[in-house]
Amino acid sequence: MTLVACPQGKDGLVLAADSRGTIGDPRGLTAIRDSETKLFELTKYVGIVSYGQAELAAQLIVEIRGALEPNEKHFSAVFEKARRVSKDKYEGWFGGIPREHRQVVGFIVAGFEENGDKKIYYLSSPLDFAPQLCTAGTALAGIPQYATYLVHRLYDPQMSRKNLIFLAAYIIAETATQDPKVGGRIRIAEIAPDTGYTELPHAEVSEAIEHNSELNERLRDFFFPKEG
Repeated sequence: MTLVACPQGKDGLVLAADSRGTIGDPRGLTAIRDSETKLFELTKYVGIVSYGQAELAAQLIVEIRGALEPNEKHFSAVFEKARRVSKDKYEGWFGGIPREHRQVVGFIVAGFEENGDKKIYYLSSPLDFAPQLCTAGTALAGIPQYATYLVHRLYDPQMSRKNLIFLAAYIIAETATQDPKVGGRIRIAEIAPDTGYTELPHAEVSEAIEHNSELNERLRDFFFPKEG
């Protein structure tokens, strides 16, 4: 399983994903690997994170990238191409298999329109890749239960991209402490209206995680001060 997130703020969007893959019955963890890639750039102004069967999602993203025209850079054109390619390829590969036995795959697609509007949508195979507009400010998928609570407590739409980077790192790292199906390296990218998509260096993500850990310690000390 996984946890992927996309919060939007006053100056842009952030996409984040863990790297854990699980093997076996999803009701009981049987094996894990922390080498999955679930965060991708589609164009300069559009990014995507995946959940579900990771290898299938990665292949669909290859197909989407290959279908994009050079002039398709902003959200609407890219999203529509992603939706149609995902639907057509998935149906072509699994059309002879009963729907309940097909591999599940889903995406959060986010980016900017040419006029600067921010957009976040879900696409998922169980819903035949129908467009699902995110209106909550933050999209979460995979194992979102803990993250949903944290977002409700901490998120504000006026946050900057810098704030959102810390928030995204926090909700994934905290979920990983509670659910073994989430974990591994956290990858984060930001999308700005001018510079577009930029994935953060691993060191910068690690610094955000460490900063959040220090804040957790300060909160714990507030409730239970250490005796001097």
